[in-house]
Amino acid sequence: MGAATSWRLAKRGVHVVCFDRHSPPHAQGSTHGESRIIRTAYFEGAWYVPLLQEAFPLWRELEAISGERILTMTGALMIGDATSDAVVGAQASAKEHGLDAELLDTDSLRRRYRGHVVRDGDVAVLDRQAGVLNPETAVGAMLAQVPQVVRDTEVKSIAELRSSFDAVVVAAGPWTPELIDWIPLRVERQVHGWFSLARDADWFGPDRFPAFVRQSGESSFMYGIPSLDGKTVKVGRHHDGETTTPQAIRRRVDDSDVDPLRLLTSTYLRGVSGHVTRTLTCMYTNTPDGHFVIDFSPEDARVVVISACSGHGFKFAPVIGDIAADLVCDGGTKRDISRFSASRFAASHVPGDHGDHD
Repeated sequence: MGAATSWRLAKRGVHVVCFDRHSPPHAQGSTHGESRIIRTAYFEGAWYVPLLQEAFPLWRELEAISGERILTMTGALMIGDATSDAVVGAQASAKEHGLDAELLDTDSLRRRYRGHVVRDGDVAVLDRQAGVLNPETAVGAMLAQVPQVVRDTEVKSIAELRSSFDAVVVAAGPWTPELIDWIPLRVERQVHGWFSLARDADWFGPDRFPAFVRQSGESSFMYGIPSLDGKTVKVGRHHDGETTTPQAIRRRVDDSDVDPLRLLTSTYLRGVSGHVTRTLTCMYTNTPDGHFVIDFSPEDARVVVISACSGHGFKFAPVIGDIAADLVCDGGTKRDISRFSASRFAASHVPGDHGDHD
């Protein structure tokens, strides 16, 4: 989000300096792992769809100016039973916005996508305007458009920047609680794994196997990325991770992390071995309701806070960066960001409290 904001501000001719405590793109936060899903039939809420529709051409713009391949269109499947949030929400977004999406019944899902173990009652929404982004390439391409990037430098307070700059955008992800105390946030450790394909499993390529999100039960989600190397698929759980901080996160992955992923792949995917070639950890920065924060600081209208993305924000980066640029330059934005106001948490949060919140 910080790289995207810096890019969009620089494009407007604003003198912008981007600070990072590490050297981006890096693997210390939430923006790594070689792949992120982008989808349009958004089950998290139909109000996200207009932003997603803006994001796609901005990703293509970044590809054009950088010469890098960032977005690969694969389509996406939202899989669950007919009453699941993933299916019902995706259908609702598709209907409200007239999206190119199709509801697949159990037989159609089995027939089309051999890589999925389809149980009786499973259905899916096929979102054709969907694909996979490369986060490291994207961050590098955005920062290449920014004249001044200050790396390996920790910002310890907003005040130290406000004395030197006209405005500050805080896009600190899991480090956000160190800089502001008016949003209740929970940082969550996530583990992803790349699983080897069986020798004859040739149905996992991006042209045959859409990215997917699968819901089982009321709240358990897994996701998967088609094979980008022809040898492995990437699988992860969406949420269900332990509470952590950037300082305390367990970077070492052990069997207690891998075994749940191994169980998911053996239960729901066909042609994937139990052999994990590599793993990684990252962090979600969660708000209590799972939706973003894009807002001015209640203490200083020249401070904008973004990037409390709750584990589903990367796909929005260029449009949220452009919104942040609107707020900095114009004091407002034409996009509807009313649902992302930090004031929705005012009654439940005491300044200075960074504890765990449900």
